Amino acid sequence: MSSGKFIIGGVFIIAAIAGSIPLFFHDYKRFSNSNSTTPSAVSIPKSLDFSQNFSADSLGTYSNTILKRSELSSQERQSLFDAESKVYTIVEELLAKRYFDNVIKDYMKKKNIASLSTAQQMFLEEIQTVSPEEIKSFITQNADHPRLKGKPFNEQAAMVRNYLSEEKRNTYFKNFIADASAKGIIEVTGMPKPFQPKVKIDVGNSPSRGANDAPITIVEFADFQCPFCANANKVVEEILKEYKGKVRFVFKNFPITQIHPEAMNSAIAAECAYQQNKYWQMHEALFANNTKLGPALYNKIAQNIGLNLNEFNKCKNDSSVKEKIVSEIEYGQKLGINATPAFYINGTQLMGAQPKIEFDQIIKKELAAKN
Repeated sequence: MSSGKFIIGGVFIIAAIAGSIPLFFHDYKRFSNSNSTTPSAVSIPKSLDFSQNFSADSLGTYSNTILKRSELSSQERQSLFDAESKVYTIVEELLAKRYFDNVIKDYMKKKNIASLSTAQQMFLEEIQTVSPEEIKSFITQNADHPRLKGKPFNEQAAMVRNYLSEEKRNTYFKNFIADASAKGIIEVTGMPKPFQPKVKIDVGNSPSRGANDAPITIVEFADFQCPFCANANKVVEEILKEYKGKVRFVFKNFPITQIHPEAMNSAIAAECAYQQNKYWQMHEALFANNTKLGPALYNKIAQNIGLNLNEFNKCKNDSSVKEKIVSEIEYGQKLGINATPAFYINGTQLMGAQPKIEFDQIIKKELAAKN
């Protein structure tokens, strides 16, 4: 279960998107209170002036040699982009905070509510309402989860209600910012958006869905035991349906064995199903049962999808299968991946279990460029 927090206070959004905002606000307020000059009168050192163009090719010099952005490795370019994006994201969320303030004020008028805090509370209750059916369904699907197993139903229901409420809040505010940005309601104008580096991904012999010549290729690095990957898989299915014929989807293994004990074994099970041309059936079943992974489940799925069990079990002990997965992990690490899921849409990286709108923006931009 997620341990992330989402806080609303003083009518602003915190931590569902970036945990750096509370610190930023604290420092900003302290700075403002200790200076009598207005913000426009404050002199910003050049080294801290984030209005400088992040996308400039020349980064600096060493030993009288110019270091250019175009000369960086894929991993270095991605690391630089990630750092620049953090600054941009904070500014975007500051704008979203003000916009959300207005949304709450409009909500107050619509509902005829006098108290701001009451309006916030009612608004949150509306967007995070969890039905008894949702709770029961979640408990049924995750009955073997160690946080739920063996507990009375009332305790399970309370934990699941809190978890699903938090998930709904987080999803709402992610979509809130993405939608407002896409519609131009909020727009960062004080600095350019960091240039997203494109990476040429070697698809190799990884399993794929869709035509090889599709205008969009999405490559995912993921872990079958990762709950965020399981959630992202649902978004992938929506994308494949909406952009049918336009998207090729490729899956690469990136099991994080340090925290997911069945990540490697489940990846091996999927690869062995691939050898019998039943990869996607195994892939979907593993994600659908990602809290129940283990030898018994792999054999059960293999039987259900019609695999030759003798060949399947022989394959699981084949060292070359594990070597292929390890090579994919190493390849992902060279790209700078250290968490899952990680997507590359025509070479543009999109990290995490993002809402569909984030995929849409990149896909539509790529399709427009090809027309």
